[in-house]
Amino acid sequence: MRSGKEAALLKRYRTAVAACAVMNLRQASRVVTAFFDDELRGAGLRATQLNILMAIEVGAPRSVSAIAEILATDRTTMTRNLQLLRKRGLIDNERIALTAKGRSTAAAALPLWERAQATVVDTLGGDRWSNLLEELAATKAAVSRRRRR
Repeated sequence: MRSGKEAALLKRYRTAVAACAVMNLRQASRVVTAFFDDELRGAGLRATQLNILMAIEVGAPRSVSAIAEILATDRTTMTRNLQLLRKRGLIDNERIALTAKGRSTAAAALPLWERAQATVVDTLGGDRWSNLLEELAATKAAVSRRRRR
């Protein structure tokens, strides 16, 4: 039998688990990422890899730090991910740019991504999806402001 203090702590843990921003956002992210990974398997890419390829192609970042900032990840993780893509011949070894193979791989993956994206949006409904994007943008902005203090 738990003491009153232990029971109160357990109740606080349960409340924290149910409401935890990190846990809830990461769970949603993992589920969606796994879905996209499954859909992109035919192109030989994971969702995170396609994100990097597309960000490089449209953003033309000149440094690892710039691409890491675009994708809201740390520089060390981005360096490792870029090395893996370079080994596969998808990113140029001398600069942050897609190779011809990288462009063709991303182009092959794009219809698969579009299908996965449409499935997510259709499943949620257009209005809910738009609202979710707005709420996620507001969350990123609010938390980013707090981190800079």
